[in-house]
Amino acid sequence: MKAKKYIAGNVICQWISLAANITMMAAVTSLLAGLYEKTAETKHLITTLIIAVTAVVIRFICTTVSSKMSYLSSKTVKKALREMIYQKLLQLGASYNEQVKTSEVVQVAVEGVEQLETYFGAYLPQLFYAMSAPLTLFVVLCFVDIPCAVVLLLCVPLIPVAIIAVQRWAKKLLSKYWGQYTALGDTFLENLQGLTTLKFIRQMTSNRGK
Repeated sequence: MKAKKYIAGNVICQWISLAANITMMAAVTSLLAGLYEKTAETKHLITTLIIAVTAVVIRFICTTVSSKMSYLSSKTVKKALREMIYQKLLQLGASYNEQVKTSEVVQVAVEGVEQLETYFGAYLPQLFYAMSAPLTLFVVLCFVDIPCAVVLLLCVPLIPVAIIAVQRWAKKLLSKYWGQYTALGDTFLENLQGLTTLKFIRQMTSNRGK
């Protein structure tokens, strides 16, 4: 699927932004340590300033590109799914309403597909980033304090556990909401279909009056 490359690009941009932030923090802490020990010089301040500005620019570019990748991934998925739904309806023909309601088809093709924008545009990239970021921080922190790095690494499994817990709760909530939304769509469609009958009855009544 074409969306995979956009998701990968999104994750890479976030990782580069993290690396730039780590570099900036390392430069700032090195400068603060030099000031505390009274060994810092003007060139250290200038170097830190250059690194900080460069890191901010890199993070800005990465954030912009990441947002674009998020949009492209969700756009690609939505287009592909709507084409698949349309092709499936063509295969079923006019008898499709024997297997699924018209209102449900419309809601799935419109609102249902739109809801996937958050999943492919934000959820999946953030999930992969949440897995790669702790490993990167672990490697970096090993050069600072190994026990702290190990503790943070051991806490990494809590990330997917929390995500799964929230996802299950959201799934139950959205399932209930979707059922009510489908029922509302059925009522609305029935009212629209009834307008033709109502118009015909009004025309017949008007003709009789004449």
